[in-house]
Amino acid sequence: MTLMARGGDRLRLPILERFDVAADTPVCASFEALDAGYPGSKFILTTRDRQSWLESCHGFWAERLEPYLLENPRSPNAAYIRAICDKLYGGSGFDPERFLRAYDEYHARVRRHFRDRSTDLLALDICAGEGWGPLCEFLGLPRPRAEFPWSNRMGSSLVGDVATG
Repeated sequence: MTLMARGGDRLRLPILERFDVAADTPVCASFEALDAGYPGSKFILTTRDRQSWLESCHGFWAERLEPYLLENPRSPNAAYIRAICDKLYGGSGFDPERFLRAYDEYHARVRRHFRDRSTDLLALDICAGEGWGPLCEFLGLPRPRAEFPWSNRMGSSLVGDVATG
């Protein structure tokens, strides 16, 4: 958690000695330090429509994250979750306006970090149908025969129009 507060350090993770990929919020909260710790690595910025992303966040916070934090306020996992949420969203409670600002600021920060290294960053919009083609080309790998995996799809709107502005 200290690394997230300081930022800019070189980060090496023992788990990456066994695996080739790290994903999701831990990477988002420390991508600069991971980039410094693993020179030559490739990074993928998954993008999507802001409103769709916000609705997904709202559902996750309401159904899973906030109940977990309320039920386990003193657990090490809760402290870890709060630290990541503070770094990425400016707090662990869901606030549509704050989250939209965080979305825009994060995407701008990633693009700024990689602005002179376009071969190290792929922006991929899976929700818009991008998948194996751009991903495999970016990684220099053959395209699998299987359909591109996509789970956790949402079907209903959870956040009202106040979040669109």
